[in-house]
Order: sequence, then structure tokens, then C-alpha cells
Amino acid sequence: MSQVSLDTLVGLPEGLSTFITRDDGTRLRCMADGEGPTLILAHGIFGDLRVFNLLRGRLIGRGWRVILFDQRGHGASTIGADGLGARQMAADCKAVLEHFDVQDAVLLGHSMGAFLSICLAEYFPDVVQERLRGMLLIAGHAGNVARGSIQNRLQIPLVKAGLLPVILSSGWLGRAFARSLFGRVAGRELVEATRRILSSQPLEVMTPLVDFQVREDHYPALAGIAVRTVVLCGERDRTCPRWHSERLGAEIPSARNHWLPDIGHMVVYEAPEAIEDALLQLLENRQ
Repeated sequence: MSQVSLDTLVGLPEGLSTFITRDDGTRLRCMADGEGPTLILAHGIFGDLRVFNLLRGRLIGRGWRVILFDQRGHGASTIGADGLGARQMAADCKAVLEHFDVQDAVLLGHSMGAFLSICLAEYFPDVVQERLRGMLLIAGHAGNVARGSIQNRLQIPLVKAGLLPVILSSGWLGRAFARSLFGRVAGRELVEATRRILSSQPLEVMTPLVDFQVREDHYPALAGIAVRTVVLCGERDRTCPRWHSERLGAEIPSARNHWLPDIGHMVVYEAPEAIEDALLQLLENRQ
């Protein structure tokens, strides 16, 4: 993979931002660019749409129409009267699909974005059936996110104590935290971009976002997901370890697992080629 500058990784993508106003007053920042089959990118916890800067340009160049949005409480998106929760945020994703009138699209969810993609299929199955041809779940889970993850058991108390922003704003300590999200190899610019994006999120959203992903269990809903699904997991992912993806692949009827050696949680940075191949599988209905 060629070197990418830090400015490219953390800058706002080129193009006009569109804001969708939800019934509860939440405003969601969205961006759309490119021509071809439609791909919606849903980022993970404490991230924003800039997490996909590396992937976005590659995918547009390969003939995809790419739609990105900031989850509520992240980036430039606000939090309305209904607050933060799985149902509210799944409904936000539904609103994005409807606003852009997507048809036969692929929904890519990374980490919390994968969790919310599963919740979208649980709460709004008709929308998924009508508008999606498939889902790509990357480094994801369906709840109980602390189970089996020593890293999460260490991180979550830091979040609840309000210490994570302090750690992320510290140069070397923040970089060490960001580096722990990667696998065997991590470029300096990618680690620093991760630190900067994570550190930009406000403290007040962190605990409620963690709470519902720890507390809720959506694994029973996997059997009802009716669209083709590819599950990608880095074998060195310490945040959403392998057992989550094993269950996703085993319990979603049409799912297929792909394991990525030496890759950690930040698959969107570490393995863009694997993501491109998985998307082609969904586009071409390959196994």
C-alpha cells in the first residue's frame, strides 16, 4: 500500500456535506460522491466519516458511488431528543438509505457500524430487503462487546472514568493506545490519524455509546438477516476478537467469513485490498 499523508487521512473529504434532520432534531452529516453501484459506509465508535478517507478514494476510483455519514454524536452530527441508543442509531442509518433513495446497495459497517448494521436488519428488515443487496461486516459484533476481550475490559473503565480523552490527547500515550488497535504492522501516519480522530469526539457521548454495546445482546437476531453477508475479521483484533465474527458467520444464514492474518481492529486502514475483494464478492454474488 502506497504512503498516504496525515493531512489526507484526517482532512474532511472533498465535496458538499448534506445534513439530514431527524424527527427528534438530530442532524446527520452525510457526503456522497462517485458513480456506479452504491456503497454506504458506517463508521465505528468514537470515529467519524474521516476514518474512511483512505478507503473512499480507492473505491470511487474503482467505480463505486460512496455515501458516508457521521453517526449521531460523532463528527458534525448532533444528538437529538431521543439520545443515543441502538434503535435510534439504526433508524439514522435507515434515514440515510431513504434520503439517498439507494437501491441494490451494499452496507459496510466497521466495528460499531457493523453492530448497527445488524440492528438495522433486526428493527427494519423490510428496508434492508428493499434497499440492500448485501452487507459487509468488518471487525464487528452483535452486542456483549466486553465478553472475551481483555482490551475492552481495560478500556471501558477508562471511558467511564473520563480518562480516555486525556490519554488520547497525550502524544506518546495516545499513540500507544491507537497502536493497540492495529495488528502486526502499523504505519506511523495511520496510528496518528487514528489518535487524532478518536480524540476529537466529546467525552459526554463516550459512556452511553459503550453502555448499550456492552449491555445489549442482538445475537438472537442474526438468524433473521436475509441479505448476503461477508464478515471480515483481523486475527490480531483485540477489541472485537474472533469469537464475535465466528458467531456472525455461523448464525447469519448467508454469511461467509474471511480471516485476515496479522491484521488488527483497524481493517479499514490495514487491509483495504481485502475490503475491495469482499465488496466484489457481494457485487458479483461470488462465494
